[in-house]
Amino acid sequence: MSVDKLLDYLEPKTFGKIHYVVVVFWILIGVIPLVIFAEMENSEPRFDFRCGAAKSKNIDFVRGKCYEKYQEQYNKFALPVYGFVIINFVLIIFVCVIYSQIVRPTVNRLSRSIRNGDPERQSRNQENALSTGYKLFIAYCGQLSIKLVLGVVFIILQTQLLYPSKFSSKFHCYLTDGTTQPRNSSNNAQHSTLHDCHNQRATKKTFWMDFVLVLNGTFVVSILIEIVYIFFRAYRERDFMQNSKFQTSHLNPPEEPQQQEERIQLVVNISHEVQHQERTEHETNIPHLPSGPEQLVKSSLQEFIQNTKKMIMDDTYQPPQLQSLFPSPPGKGHPPKHLTLDQIYTNLVVVPNMADYDFTEDRRKNLQIYARSGVKNETLRGPEDILNHENKNILIVGRPGIGKTLCCTKILRDWASNKVFHKTPDDKIHFDAAFFVKFRLFNAATDLSLRELLTCSTYSPGNKLDEEVWNYILENPQKVILIFDGIDEFKDNSKIGTENKKPQFKNSVDEKMPLSALYAKLTTGILLKGAAVLTTTRPTALSCVESIRFHKILEILGFSSEQVEEYVTKFAEEDKEAGDTVKRHITSNVNILSLCYIPASCFIICSSLFKMVKFYGSKGLNLPTSLTAIYKRAAKIFYLRHNEEFRDEHFTRKDFESDELPPEEEKKLEKLKKLAFEGIKEGRLIFGANEVRGMEDSGLFHRLPDRELDLFSSEGQFCFIHLTMQEFFAAKYLVNNMSETELTNFVQINIRKGKWQLVFQFVAGLMENKNNLPSEIITDLLPVKTEEKESVRYNVQLTENEEKTKVTCWPTKDEQNLAVTLTKCLNENSRMKSEAQRKLQQINFNCVNFINCHLTAVDCSSLVNVINVQRISHLDLSYNNIGPLGCFKICKLLKCRESQLSWLNLAYNQLTDEAAKYLAEAINNNNCQLRMLHLSLNKVSDIGAQHLAEAINNNNCQLRTLFLSFNKISDIGAQHLAEAINNNNCQLRTLFLKANNITKAGEQKARNLLSNSQSKCKLIL
Repeated sequence: MSVDKLLDYLEPKTFGKIHYVVVVFWILIGVIPLVIFAEMENSEPRFDFRCGAAKSKNIDFVRGKCYEKYQEQYNKFALPVYGFVIINFVLIIFVCVIYSQIVRPTVNRLSRSIRNGDPERQSRNQENALSTGYKLFIAYCGQLSIKLVLGVVFIILQTQLLYPSKFSSKFHCYLTDGTTQPRNSSNNAQHSTLHDCHNQRATKKTFWMDFVLVLNGTFVVSILIEIVYIFFRAYRERDFMQNSKFQTSHLNPPEEPQQQEERIQLVVNISHEVQHQERTEHETNIPHLPSGPEQLVKSSLQEFIQNTKKMIMDDTYQPPQLQSLFPSPPGKGHPPKHLTLDQIYTNLVVVPNMADYDFTEDRRKNLQIYARSGVKNETLRGPEDILNHENKNILIVGRPGIGKTLCCTKILRDWASNKVFHKTPDDKIHFDAAFFVKFRLFNAATDLSLRELLTCSTYSPGNKLDEEVWNYILENPQKVILIFDGIDEFKDNSKIGTENKKPQFKNSVDEKMPLSALYAKLTTGILLKGAAVLTTTRPTALSCVESIRFHKILEILGFSSEQVEEYVTKFAEEDKEAGDTVKRHITSNVNILSLCYIPASCFIICSSLFKMVKFYGSKGLNLPTSLTAIYKRAAKIFYLRHNEEFRDEHFTRKDFESDELPPEEEKKLEKLKKLAFEGIKEGRLIFGANEVRGMEDSGLFHRLPDRELDLFSSEGQFCFIHLTMQEFFAAKYLVNNMSETELTNFVQINIRKGKWQLVFQFVAGLMENKNNLPSEIITDLLPVKTEEKESVRYNVQLTENEEKTKVTCWPTKDEQNLAVTLTKCLNENSRMKSEAQRKLQQINFNCVNFINCHLTAVDCSSLVNVINVQRISHLDLSYNNIGPLGCFKICKLLKCRESQLSWLNLAYNQLTDEAAKYLAEAINNNNCQLRMLHLSLNKVSDIGAQHLAEAINNNNCQLRTLFLSFNKISDIGAQHLAEAINNNNCQLRTLFLKANNITKAGEQKARNLLSNSQSKCKLIL
């Protein structure tokens, strides 16, 4: 019998977690001494036994007699060693097999009745009797005791009875002259012959007998430890002896047996009956179908996996959010430009370990997330960077529209096409089943079981899970991946932590409970332990999952500048000239480019601008730059291009420039605006078919799968194409339907709430042409308090006297976030911007302080457009995330003719060599008055150092102090800077280069260069 067949009789679920490994180890190791002893016993006699002092003609006779004497002394009972080894190992294995086969039916019944909970198979009384009995505990302890006794018996037999003297390689043999009987040496030595014999195999035999002894001893000790542990648990927990508790806590191996692995090998199954299109040209791994009765068991699993993968590949080929916004009627115009996921998908920038951030409900933090920890941004290379065998409970955080859902959809599609997570020899993790759960689809759901949840998941191929598929999922949770999308869109997300702190529902897969409780039990491993769980959320909902310990937390920041260009190139690959024009428009405007960091917004902007460029041509188009202007234009285009009434219309320039719609269409939009507003107010993103009746084809809604009301009826569900579009129409409702007093009160009450932040931005932009709504609704909220500070850190030049500089700072620390929100609102409205600048002039301050306010590049654009540079001498934007593009906007302040800015702190802002280049150009400008520049804790390398060296060597440069500590400057960059300050024209007096990549030799070379010159600059390395 082969080892594989022998293991088939040993059911892993009938043994303890560690004991099964010990038994398998015992079988595999036992083969080694068995083979060795069998070989020695067959070859040892007369071939490996040598005797001296014998005449050549009698040598075989002497050797035979002495070997008999040797056997009598060292093997008294004439039991061959290999026979002892066979009995030793086989008897213990026999006990294991008998035990496993006896309790196997009980374990299988428990797996179905207790774990699966099938009430149709047995009555409740039978189920309780089976669960609360003690058969498993008694049988398990009995087989342990038998093996313990056998192990001790074999040790005693080997050391005290059968082979007490082991086997000596040297043996003195006395044979009587002329006889065949050996004599006692003390009585007849004078008539006997002494033969010195040698057994060449004795040492080897003794070694392997010791090996068997150690193996027996180790086996006995391991059994004894397990027995003590079991009885200790039974003493402390009386219910531990019950069948159900004993099975789940002691007889549930962490890995499935090899037998089951081999039965469910995945093989490539390619259909030869269907003409494959691009979306279905993929391989599908499905479980191998064994022959015989087992074929019926596995066929439903095979069909389920095949249907799931096919449904995913079909439904994700062209996701609704990537379909053309401007389709032509069939047979007219150009074919619609529908994007495929594989064609347009662009990898995202992510930052690990975002759990340390203190997010609030303020929406500004939902739109301004960045890597405060300073960890280098990374681009995901594939799903394996998110999930692996060590990290299977993952949380993905990101602002609205940043690409969380599309990222998860891409993972699902790659799995369905066998690009990732499928069975290969090198893969440490693979999945046979995948389920995609969108939280927002379950906001109206009642209590449900795990089985019902999986059945209702987005890509579930049927209206129920087959019994065998369900059992396979329960027995193989490590082969299941669950994707939960959008915790922030779930109305009961605040209840997720409640179930962890105060459990209200049983830990059973059949227990019906709210989705919040079900999700908590899945992510904590109470249900389907070992399954991979991938969750997405916005930052404001992080507090809802703080009680869950995720293996890894990733935050998606969206696209980098390079990835925006890559996305635009992919978007317009059919028309390169138009694509280049759109790319130039986007990359040359920091507001549009910043908005394009959000993939959903990038799609909207690319669709709108591409259509506008195609209509107007690539020259002379003045594209909108404010967020409101873009959405006004995009919303109208969406509506016109999708509305049935206007689909065949030929649009003119006036149609694009105007944001007016026919009165009857405006009436429809009034209903839509109210719906959008009420949804934001109530935290509701899904609307029923009755609510959107008449607006289904407006191009502003996305159709979701119908929600079943009962067995025979269902209701259609819709959502806005994106949350920002819903927020835009909510803002239109506020502006068009509230009076001045109502809007003033509403803004004052909600200005600090995150969910209204973007809405108020749109409100400010929409008030541009509303004479009945004064700018004071927004501008009166602008902070007016200031704070005086006095410190040497505000000195423009370090001196020996270290005199302190006094500055008046705005805004104060408690109003910084409010000021950031309002500057973004003011930037949307030129009338408000002018009013705000007049108001700021009346406030006596000379230092703008936005330290650690989560500023991004787009916020810098708003800040530059609002603040008045004539009175500002100090600007502190340290510990933000403005990046090179934000730095580019700040440099506009330095170049302004009225600029009085002499002190600028941009430390810890993810600034690169590109930012250093922008600063160098600004420093060389005739209008620049900058004396102190703080760039520590950034990412400036030798290239950036060279740009700055050229700047401080310029006659226009007025810099006195430059901080470049904690960057990436090496000896080359240090030399460039040292040569620059060695120039007589250089006015720099202090240069900080601490904690860079400069070697000792580089430091010495820089100091030597300065010591041989008349430079007045102090170099601090």
